[in-house]
Amino acid sequence: MFLVLLLFWIIFNGKVTTEIVLFGIVISAALTCLWHKMFGGKRNAVWPSPEMVWRYLKYCVDLILEIIVCNIKVMRLILHPNEEIRPQLVTFHINLKEDHHKVILANSITLTPGTITVGLQGDTIRVHGLDASFMEGIEDCNMVRSLEKMEEDAKHD
Repeated sequence: MFLVLLLFWIIFNGKVTTEIVLFGIVISAALTCLWHKMFGGKRNAVWPSPEMVWRYLKYCVDLILEIIVCNIKVMRLILHPNEEIRPQLVTFHINLKEDHHKVILANSITLTPGTITVGLQGDTIRVHGLDASFMEGIEDCNMVRSLEKMEEDAKHD
């Protein structure tokens, strides 16, 4: 891990000088120590399984597609000023157990144009939509199902 961090440090700096390499060694060593202290050498916490990596990549693709679709919906609302905009605030229950999955979902909803997560408390999420059409099926969208499947698969590992 130390070498990977140091390599990224050098690549992102764009040049190799004594100061950059020495500072990179110090930063990489500190981050590596912190990483091992946080995860205690647990392999699964540090290195996810290939199946989980695949699921997260699929989730990212689903999110990008949703962003594109919502961009088109927002453009349609802007370009057709005669169309009535019906803002809507929806509160719904999510069946996710892991807090980081709940936060990923809330951030993903906020990333999609026309929607913003207003609140996340326990198993309840509140979302504001620019138009009611953005809120249709939000509680059972592909992103929710993907995160639920990830949690289900993680239980079996």
